[in-house]
Amino acid sequence: MLSISERLSIGVFCGLILAMLPTISAVGEQPATPREQVTIPLNPLPFDLEGYLRRPDNSGPFPAVIILPACGVFMNSVDQGWGQTLASWGYVALTLDIFTSRGIEGVKTCLHPAHPDATDDVHHGWDWLAARKYVDRNRIFLIGFGRGGSVVLSAVERTAEFKTEHLFRGTAAFYPACNSEKGVMTVSTLVVVGALDAMEANACRKMAQGENEIGLSRQKGDGVSIQFIALPNAYSGFDLPTFKKPVDVRGLHLEFSQSATEQSKTLLQEFLQSLQ
Repeated sequence: MLSISERLSIGVFCGLILAMLPTISAVGEQPATPREQVTIPLNPLPFDLEGYLRRPDNSGPFPAVIILPACGVFMNSVDQGWGQTLASWGYVALTLDIFTSRGIEGVKTCLHPAHPDATDDVHHGWDWLAARKYVDRNRIFLIGFGRGGSVVLSAVERTAEFKTEHLFRGTAAFYPACNSEKGVMTVSTLVVVGALDAMEANACRKMAQGENEIGLSRQKGDGVSIQFIALPNAYSGFDLPTFKKPVDVRGLHLEFSQSATEQSKTLLQEFLQSLQ
């Protein structure tokens, strides 16, 4: 039987043809803010990270958010749907592709797991943002979707090698694969999944509650609390207009939902505001 992450990856792959269609922006968002394409050098590594940057007017300093799409192919959609929204809320939004530059075979199809160094690339993004005068380095957040959400959890999991100088103010993961995480987080974390994806929702619920297949996997009080929310009537990929035409792959259903997208944005805004 395929793991949750494998099922999600295959589903994303089957939706790629639809991804080539024009992106459908979420209804009700603020007018688009200008975006800038940015390159983050990783010297001495022989490649760079690419991303889209949106920022509010005026000089700041502003809080900032690093956004990790599930794949490079979803950069434009996630930037338009989430980067634009975050900028309208007063955040600097950096939508970052941490997958394509690693040169993983099939990376654009999401068929391969994240590179072990993906969390290092997240910290490079933190460094780049913190060096901008218009960014408040004490209020840098991290959010991710699908495979990007899994990287978010790994980046702030206590059992990982965590670089305290890159401490995020808070993190949010949308429909990540939670089955490999113990949930001992170093910062406040929001996890949002589609309730209709029962296997994924159950795995993330157990992680948030500190459970594994045989009972509790961590002691009470270990790590910072996780806020877990399962959106009713929603599946994974609920924020991606690519899946306005639903895709079913080996029991996994991927479907765009405008109402779930709007709910998740409200949840994220409230979560970020609670940490200001």
